[in-house]
Amino acid sequence: MSTPDVAEFLDHLAPRDEPAAWLARRLLESGWSVCELTGPVQMDVWQLLLERGTHRVRFGIERGRSDGVLVRLGTGAYRPILDAMSVNGEAPGSLADDRTAVLRWLDEESDGDDE
Repeated sequence: MSTPDVAEFLDHLAPRDEPAAWLARRLLESGWSVCELTGPVQMDVWQLLLERGTHRVRFGIERGRSDGVLVRLGTGAYRPILDAMSVNGEAPGSLADDRTAVLRWLDEESDGDDE
């Protein structure tokens, strides 16, 4: 098994969860770094972790299906991104409803967090 690259993962994610693939690409363009990339492993499992400072965003595929976008702010636990956004009442109904709001929220949350 060869080591995947980010483009391969995003190409694999896009038909399963296009809004998540879009978000990952925009985060990479705005300065987030790849922390970890694994896959494919048994049962078509992939994981991409992006980080900026102490914040991380997880994109995953399991059994050929996207398992959503999870976020870890600081040293907290991973949780669905829309749940994290809803704490301040900022969450759209879904990632597809307002991708730019999600991107903007992540960038604002991670600003100044360059530990």
